[in-house]
Amino acid sequence: RYPVTGRVVYDDGTPVPEGSVVGESTDGGAPVMARGTVGPDGRFEWGTERPGDGAKPGKYRVIVVPRALGDAELAKGEVPAVDGKYTKYETSGITFEVKAEKNELNITVARPKTKGK
Repeated sequence: RYPVTGRVVYDDGTPVPEGSVVGESTDGGAPVMARGTVGPDGRFEWGTERPGDGAKPGKYRVIVVPRALGDAELAKGEVPAVDGKYTKYETSGITFEVKAEKNELNITVARPKTKGK
């Protein structure tokens, strides 16, 4: 496995403060997942079997999953941290190739669209 680190930011450069970055590779048959938790500064580090242990080389499709909101937050009108298109492999448009070296995956996402805008 090789290290994959990066940062998730909005279009204006502000870090996405929490969530997960998940990659799925199907190079070689069975899907292989790698994931990392996004910290307050937008940084993450992928792990496959345990946090930070890296990812196997190959091509990955990538999603950004915001922290789930509770009923109280939803009732207050809060919205997830990123636009919903980034939460599905079919619509995120994010791909990344892990190489046999140190890898950096920086992602720019859009904020969710709010009602009335």
